[in-house]
Amino acid sequence: MAESGSQRVVAIAIDESEHSDHAFQWYYDHIYKTGDYLLLIHVPETYDFTMASPAVVEQLLKELEERVDNLEKKYRDKLLSKRMSGKFRTASGKPGEKIVSIAHEERATLIITGTRGLGKFRRTILGSVSDYIVHHAVVPVLVCRRKTQHEDSSKS
Repeated sequence: MAESGSQRVVAIAIDESEHSDHAFQWYYDHIYKTGDYLLLIHVPETYDFTMASPAVVEQLLKELEERVDNLEKKYRDKLLSKRMSGKFRTASGKPGEKIVSIAHEERATLIITGTRGLGKFRRTILGSVSDYIVHHAVVPVLVCRRKTQHEDSSKS
């Protein structure tokens, strides 16, 4: 948890996607304030191991650990290069639920998340992490949506 009660704690949901990179950069370019404390939250994908052999499970868990370590290093480097303070938290479970829970636990004043822009059908079937966060967080939520190629070219 951030040390100062007056310090703004901003939670950013991150994963290995370009959408997370975009959300982080958008925050930095548009609303970052000196003294903000960033809470970078990552909830890795979960796998169904019921039919996997112990060797396969061990290999998948090792790969997952390496990916999480690489992601943490990437974002720690971003924090250092921009001289920002913060920490990386990871948890297992349903991403939306964990992000909201950790943000609440750490007293975040804002949650920022990217969006993959799932179509209506896929979002209905798969659910949407950003949709869950918007509807369950008790603090403001900023969803950073990337423009599609079509949207970019239509403004020319």
